[in-house]
Amino acid sequence: MKVWDGFIRGYHWLQVMLLVACWWTAEEGEMEWHMSLAACLVALWVTRLVWGVLGSSNARFSHFVQGPQAVTHFARCLLVGKGVPRHAGHNPLGALMVVALLLLIALQWISGLFATDEIFTEGPLASWVSADTATWLTQWHHLNFNLIIGLVVLHIAAVVLHQWRGEPLVQAMVTGKRDDLRDVQVPVLVPAWRAWGVFLLLWAVSYYLIVGG
Repeated sequence: MKVWDGFIRGYHWLQVMLLVACWWTAEEGEMEWHMSLAACLVALWVTRLVWGVLGSSNARFSHFVQGPQAVTHFARCLLVGKGVPRHAGHNPLGALMVVALLLLIALQWISGLFATDEIFTEGPLASWVSADTATWLTQWHHLNFNLIIGLVVLHIAAVVLHQWRGEPLVQAMVTGKRDDLRDVQVPVLVPAWRAWGVFLLLWAVSYYLIVGG
């Protein structure tokens, strides 16, 4: 069964690479590269929001973001190890992780717009705020990345648990297919080129505004 379209899979792995690359360039002081990569991350993030409304059925937020009752029920089943429902997409707990990561990544690039090292480099909007505010946002930019790392570690632990339970989540995010699902509605997948077209357009705009402008 095909469960993930090409954009969701590419988005997942590209986001991982961009976060690692942004961290490395910041650590090495390669701020021009850091800002160029951040522009790409912004475009990817916004495209994911668009795809969450107009994309494949199981990529839409309305499909996988559920209420507290569904989340509690799934967590209880997972703890007792019985009656855990399988999903052709994100389960209720996984949905919370998706939303949390999207929010933290948004805070990361927004704070980066105002960040400054007070010597050589500053974000494109740093001059819009006071020096104290820019310093505070710079500190938050560093702290928030640690929160992202914490969520990533939690995400990896959850994936390992599901893999141990016989759910090939990693393989599905590579191939887009799962053969372990039964009595699950097949998702309606939208051609990925549409999302990649939006991404390329947004990348050009964000690069101009963040780097070239």
